[in-house]
Parts: sequence; C-alpha cells; structure tokens
Amino acid sequence: MTSIASGESKRRTASAPAITQERLIQLGLLAILAALLVGPLAILIRAGFAPPNTLPFESWSITTANFRAIILDPTTPGLLANTLIYAAGSMGLGVAIATALAWLTERTDMPGRALIRTALFTWMAVPPVIIGFGWILLINPGNGALNAFARWAFGASAPFTIYSMWALIFITALSVAPTAHVMISGLLQNMDPQLEQAGKVHGATSVQIARRITLPLLTPGILSIGVFMLVAVVQAFDLPVIVGLTARIPVLSTRIFLLSSPDTGVPNYGLAAAFGTLLLVAAALLMWLYFRIVGAGEKYRVVSGRAFRTRRIALGRWRLFASTGSLLLLLVMISPVLILLWTSFLPFYRLPSIDGLSQLTLSTYRRVLALPSASGAILNTVPLVTVSATIVMLLSSLIAWISVRARGALSRALETLSFLPAAVPPIVMAMAILLMYLRTPLYGALALLIIGHITIYIAFGTRTMSSALVQIHKELTDAALVSGASLFAVFRRIIVPLVWPQILNGFLWVVAHSARDLTIPLMLMTASNMVVASLAWTMWDIPDLPAAAALSMLLVAVLLVVVAPLQLVIARATDRRA
Repeated sequence: MTSIASGESKRRTASAPAITQERLIQLGLLAILAALLVGPLAILIRAGFAPPNTLPFESWSITTANFRAIILDPTTPGLLANTLIYAAGSMGLGVAIATALAWLTERTDMPGRALIRTALFTWMAVPPVIIGFGWILLINPGNGALNAFARWAFGASAPFTIYSMWALIFITALSVAPTAHVMISGLLQNMDPQLEQAGKVHGATSVQIARRITLPLLTPGILSIGVFMLVAVVQAFDLPVIVGLTARIPVLSTRIFLLSSPDTGVPNYGLAAAFGTLLLVAAALLMWLYFRIVGAGEKYRVVSGRAFRTRRIALGRWRLFASTGSLLLLLVMISPVLILLWTSFLPFYRLPSIDGLSQLTLSTYRRVLALPSASGAILNTVPLVTVSATIVMLLSSLIAWISVRARGALSRALETLSFLPAAVPPIVMAMAILLMYLRTPLYGALALLIIGHITIYIAFGTRTMSSALVQIHKELTDAALVSGASLFAVFRRIIVPLVWPQILNGFLWVVAHSARDLTIPLMLMTASNMVVASLAWTMWDIPDLPAAAALSMLLVAVLLVVVAPLQLVIARATDRRA
C-alpha cells in the first residue's frame, strides 16, 4: 500500500507541471485565435453599425443606417435573387454530376474508373481563376473558340455565351463537382450492398432498388454534402468576380468587393460591412443546418463490420456508353486549361488552328519571367504559401492535441474558435481584416496576406489533425510526462512522428489553396504585396491574354510538381503503416 501511494504521489507531482503547461498553452492559443478571428469580426460588425462614410473608430455613435440603406435599395432584391439562384443552381448541378460519377466509379464495373477518379482528384488543384479565364476564351460570343467552331461547322451564330447566369452556374458546377465526388464516393464505399442484394432476391427491379433502398440510404449524406456545397458557393468569390462581373450578374460576394475596392470613387466600408454581416449570418445558418443533417444521419448507419464487402454492379452493354460519357465530361472540364495552354504559347491570342501551330513559341513565357512585377509576385508567393502552411499546421496540431488531451471549458472554447472560420465567408473575413489593419503599418505588407490565409485555413487544419490525434491514446503521452518530459518534448518526439503524414497532407492542402486563392490577395492588394494569382488577374484585366495564360500555366505546373510527388510519398508511408 505504501508503495502504491508513493507511486500515485510521484505521478501527481510529475503531472502537476504538465497541467500548468497545458493551461498556459491553452490560454496562449486562445489569445492567438481571438486576435485572428474575434478582433476582425468585432470590427466588421462595428463598422456595419457605424454612421455612413466613417471608419469603425472614427465615431462612437451606433446606427442602423447602413442596414436600412440595404433594405431600401431597389437593387437588393435582385442581388439576393442572383445569389440564391447562382448558389442553388451550381450546387444542384454539381452534386448531380458528382453523384452520377461517384456511382459509376465506386459501384459499377465501368472501364477506366481509376483514371476518372484520379483525374477528378487532381482537378481540385487547378485554381478557379484559371478555369474562369479558360471558359471566357472558349465561349465568349465574339471570338470564343467553341463559338468560332460552331460558326465554321454549322453556320450558327454564337450558340454559346459566357454572359449569362446559366453559364456561370454551369462553370461553377463543374468546379465544385470534383470535391463533391470525393465526399459522395466515401458514402458509396461505406454502404453495405447486402440490402440491395436482398431486394434483388425478392424480385425487385433495378429501378425499384434504386428508388426504395439506395436513394433513401444515401439521402441524408447527399443532403448534408449539398448544404456544404451550398455554403461553399454562397461564399465563392473567384468565378463570380471573373465571369459574373463581366456578365453584369452581381452576387453578395462581388458586391462586398466592389463597395470596398471600387474602380472609381471612395470605398463605402460601412455598407460593405453591413453586407458582410448579412452574409456571415446566412453562412452561419447554413452551417447550423449542415450539422443538424449530419446529426440526423446517425439512424441511417448500416455498416456493421460483419461480412461487409462491396460488390460492383455489372453494367453489361452500358459499360462502354458510361465510360465514353464520363471521359467526354472530363474533356469538357479540362478544355479551359487546354485553351489557356494554347494561348500561352502564342505572342498574341488567336483561335486554335493548324496554321497557328507554326507560331507556337516560348517567347511569352520568357517575356513574363523577365517582368519585374512577375519576379516580385513569385518572390511574394513563395513565402506566402510556405509560411502560411507552416504556421497553420503548427497551430492546428497544437490546438487539436490540446483539445483532445485536456477536456474542459478552455478546450471547448479552443475547438469552437478554431472551427469558426468555416462559417465565415472568405470575402467577409478579408473585409474584416482590411478594416482592422487599414491604418496600421501592416496594411500593404505581405505579412497581412499571411495573417489572412492563416485565419481562413485554420479550421481545415484543426479538423484534419483532430481526426488523426483522436486515435492516439492519452496513456502514451502520460507515460512520457510521468518520466519527466515536458509537453513540448512530448509533442516534438512522440506526437509529430506519429502523425507526420497527416501534417504533411494538411501542409500540401494549405499550400495549394493559398497559391490559388484570389480573395485575400485581391481584397488586400497593393503594389508591394502582389502575388501570382493577383498578378494574373491584373494581366487579364489589362488585357494581356497570353501573359495571363502563361502565368496561369506556370502556377498550375508548379502546384502539380510540388503536390503530386509528396502525395505519393504520403500514400506510400500510409501503406507501410497499414
């Protein structure tokens, strides 16, 4: 008994400093998250309630004048209708395409399904801004390549147009479909086929099985993915600003951008903040609906772990038709990149033709790389993506580890704050950061872009690391603490070696999304902090189409060269551990 009591006493004595360290780390992380998130959002809301044409700290008066101006503005109903139609249409079409592709690749014997699955996953690394550029070159009524081909082949006069709501919906749907495909594929992989087999044994037709068994089982999952995609499209900025502004189809995100960064006149930060507050409320309600649907999906779980094995459905004579249709859809998706690739090898834009092959040259690439603005943008982009990704994964790993390890009010506060950016549209967060740092030395500095990317990507990093760290038993780290190791030593010598594939995977995700993001760089852009994405946008706006295309292709090539080999390393490391 004396020995046991002595051991318990030593354990309490050894763990006491660890508890103190935990509390200090929790408070430090809470302070960092509060500075990143609470401060800018509080100033955004304050700006919305400030008198018109004043900055948040120029007056202590509180008024609803900005919100009344929005309600009384005759263009507001049209703006809300555009946003709703755009978001619902893009989500519906994108999820429908993703569901069909996921069913073909995961549940049938369609030839080429591995190629299609890999191509869709890789497509997520292509920036939306580049997709938008490519589609404008393909279907603008004047000299779009597809319209020119239709005129040459059928004598039709510009059957396609980029300047319409339906074109914007179609392009956005193709952009979100790969992400939805990855999520829906997970649903189909985990669905026990024994229920479908039972229906077949009892004489049900394929249509009856799909209508009465498969679709009801998948409905909660697809509905939750649909709401998630709806949130993503409501928050979208890149394609609406590239395609929607030219087509004169304003949505909430582009209205906020135009109010805070007008081409002419003085920015109206109060009205922009009021619109941002409304968009923040709408996104928060959609996220609440998403979690409600995910919670209700518990009663639809059917995988028991006993004799579970997926079976593929034989398509028979439809195999070739399904494979050809899927490959044609992939061709449509990559066609914007192909037209940009063609344009990047020309000294000036011209339609694709046999004669044009003789004019292909690398001169545009040499011209772009010789520009001082391009070298400056590249020098800004490299530290932006690497520093942002490093800090995001370091903070995310610490937050996730401390939250999983130490339960209590502080841990719950850490979890809640770290997930908050998922409900805040990036354009709103960019607006909040702009208002907070507008009159500080940070405005115009590259560091402000880094702060912006850390803020909007911390939610993804924390979710990724939480799912990995929850599998590590607490006793493993407690043993090291009892032996005298500090918390930081445990984190560095035990936690990091165990979860480094997940850390590297999250690092790559943040690098890719930081490099392709246009929202933060465009909202906070000055002459001194331009990055590759914002420079490509500027070249497109001049317009210098070959230069914009060459810069876009360089960005895609670098992303693929960096991401693809490291993804292979992660996959091999994971296989060895399995």
